[in-house]
Amino acid sequence: MTFETMGDRSHPAVLLIHGMLCNAESSRAFGKYLADEYFVIMPTLDGHGNDGTDLVSAEEEAEKIFAYLKENGIEKLALLQGSSMGASIALAVYELLNAKGMFVQKCFFDGGPFFDFSHAVRKIMYKRFSKLVKLFDTDDPKSACDNMMNSGLMKFITKGKTADFEPMIRAITTERRSFSDTTVHGMTEICYHCKLPHFTEGEQRRMIFFHSNEEPAKKSRGRIMKAYPLAIFRGINGYGHCGLQIQKPKAYAGLMKKAMKEWI
Repeated sequence: MTFETMGDRSHPAVLLIHGMLCNAESSRAFGKYLADEYFVIMPTLDGHGNDGTDLVSAEEEAEKIFAYLKENGIEKLALLQGSSMGASIALAVYELLNAKGMFVQKCFFDGGPFFDFSHAVRKIMYKRFSKLVKLFDTDDPKSACDNMMNSGLMKFITKGKTADFEPMIRAITTERRSFSDTTVHGMTEICYHCKLPHFTEGEQRRMIFFHSNEEPAKKSRGRIMKAYPLAIFRGINGYGHCGLQIQKPKAYAGLMKKAMKEWI
């Protein structure tokens, strides 16, 4: 795991966790609009860069993120944000930070696939992800981008709005990356065998779950509403999976700032 930062260290800290197949650059797209008021911390998760690591579990990622915060003197977060798979990891981070006594003012979980599917379904998704990640293992970024754009799985995830995701897909295919079998398995488990930790009433009230109303991940909302009835749930129309942060990053950053200052 590697970390990038923006902004003044003396400002309140925010932590932005990217989604599957992405990296810190994906968070930078909207994080740069937070850097005027906040110290922005953006990890590239294990298995997603070129540092030789594997993504194993949300809990291991949480431990590494906590260690970084502690080593760098970060004692509290104004915002903990996660996108897609990163939202599931952010949930594990929130549990750990609460256990360690590190205060988090607000959590913003965007497009999280908080599912708990059977082993058979997870096996199918593992095979699909294994096929998808091979598109990154090339020195031809244009071909990788085109193949990602035309992927059936991407079309399903984006609900036919793949063209809206071209800037992000082009960005994440600019460099050759290899995703190990361990990492693909880890991604599958984090997304589709997601643990929902216990949170107190006060901890739940600091949680915001945000989904595009057309995206497949919204189908997990019933499960999280049952687990966290005191959390805030918000939706938006007209966008695919995590579409607002991709299409309107400045407006999305404004939503983050509003979340830190008041309920949305």
